[in-house]
Amino acid sequence: MANLNNILAIAESVGINDQKFVGQMISRNQRISASEILTVQPFAFDIKPMNYLLYSQNRNLLSALRVADKSTEQYLNFGTTGWTNYINYQGDMTSGQISSCQYQTSSANKNIVLGALPSISSTAYIVKTGDFLQINRYSYIATADVQRGIDTTVVIPVHRTILNTLASPVSAVIGQYGTTVSMGGTAYTGVTFPILLRDYPTYTLVPMTNDSFINWSGTFKAFENVLT
Repeated sequence: MANLNNILAIAESVGINDQKFVGQMISRNQRISASEILTVQPFAFDIKPMNYLLYSQNRNLLSALRVADKSTEQYLNFGTTGWTNYINYQGDMTSGQISSCQYQTSSANKNIVLGALPSISSTAYIVKTGDFLQINRYSYIATADVQRGIDTTVVIPVHRTILNTLASPVSAVIGQYGTTVSMGGTAYTGVTFPILLRDYPTYTLVPMTNDSFINWSGTFKAFENVLT
């Protein structure tokens, strides 16, 4: 079914904001100070759609976008839309080994605890800095390289606080590997972001022979929908 992933797949560019919410102040004597305001630090995406889609071939897409509009949760899956490079796994585990790993209930604060580790070299990398890990609905970015070591679990520091408490271990989703929990009735392969559109551009039909091109007025601005 057509959805926002179709727009992502043919986007000219994707702007990404995963920054902290920080306030700054410059005093009268020109000294700067900063203060972080603790938030859920949501992901935000600014998707610039490709113009000149043929109207006759994309009416289903327009209908799906019209139905969802800015009120219905949608799901951005980078691994199936040609943007795998954004979430591409950099470590040494195979896809099967990742799927067999489990996030542990001791995951908390800014530390993900991963167990059910594969029997690989102690110097092999479980994740490298910048790798994406998804627990239930929410994704996190590793802030350090983590090797397998010899213990039964590893601790992976991530960029923001874990947003939900695990009652039991859950299967790992890392990069483009692993199966997510059901979101909107569908499970996805690899890291997937639940979002709401904040800006939904209008479109103009530009006539051509026996058809029209779709010309968008701006970008699709998607904001991670954090429920907790």
